[in-house]
Amino acid sequence: MDNLKDTIQKEIEKIWPQAKKNITKFNQDAVQLMKKSEKDLAVISKNIKTNVEKLVCKAKREELYYELGKNIAPLLTSDQLKDKNVLKIYTEIQQLSRRLRKK
Repeated sequence: MDNLKDTIQKEIEKIWPQAKKNITKFNQDAVQLMKKSEKDLAVISKNIKTNVEKLVCKAKREELYYELGKNIAPLLTSDQLKDKNVLKIYTEIQQLSRRLRKK
């Protein structure tokens, strides 16, 4: 029985240095992969955030175009297109359009 134990222990001692190197390399590779994945996720997250901001701006811009149309429609027949509400909405539309171009 002791002979079998000794044989197994000697075999383990033979393969242990290489196994230890392999385990260490595997650990290093796993850490590098996780760091790369973390960076990739950060980029993806940033892109998603930018796209959501764009969608919000576009939706708000469309809502403002609708409001602009509601305010302009009655003025078209009366030649009074210098309304403060119309100018305010138009200015906000321009600001949103500039923000969209920057993204």
